[in-house]
Amino acid sequence: MLDLKKLKVDPKLFHHYIIGVAIHSMRSSHAGEMFLKYGPIYFTNDDVERVQDAALLSVDKVFKTSLKEAASIHDCNDLIMSLTALKLSASANDSSLHHFSCEFEIPDSWNWFDGYVANANKCSSVKGQLADAKI
Repeated sequence: MLDLKKLKVDPKLFHHYIIGVAIHSMRSSHAGEMFLKYGPIYFTNDDVERVQDAALLSVDKVFKTSLKEAASIHDCNDLIMSLTALKLSASANDSSLHHFSCEFEIPDSWNWFDGYVANANKCSSVKGQLADAKI
C-alpha cells in the first residue's frame, strides 16, 4: 500500500490527488514525452486520517485485526485498494507517482492533470513542479 504518512498533508490544503506519469516509448510518435497514465485518485485530509487509523488498528497487539477488517471499520477500503493498485501498476509499468494538494476540488480532474502533464513537456517550470511532487 502507498504510505500516506509520508505525504505532506497541510491542514489548509484539504483536497489531494495522486497521479501516475509515464514516458512514451521510442516507437511512439511522441517518443520521450511524458503523459498521464494513471489517476487522478482523489482523497481528502479526512481520508488520510481514516487510512492512518486503519493502519494502526491492523498492527494493534491487543485487538488483532486484519488490514481488510480495519479498512472496513474505518470506511477506507476503496481508497486503500485504489492506492495499492496504483502503486503496483506504476511499479510494473515503470511510471512515477506524484502527489498534489489544493484548497478546492478540481472539476474534471482527469483533463486538468492530462493538460498539466502535457505542459510539463514544454515548460521547464511545470516540469520542475511535477518533479517536486514525485512520491
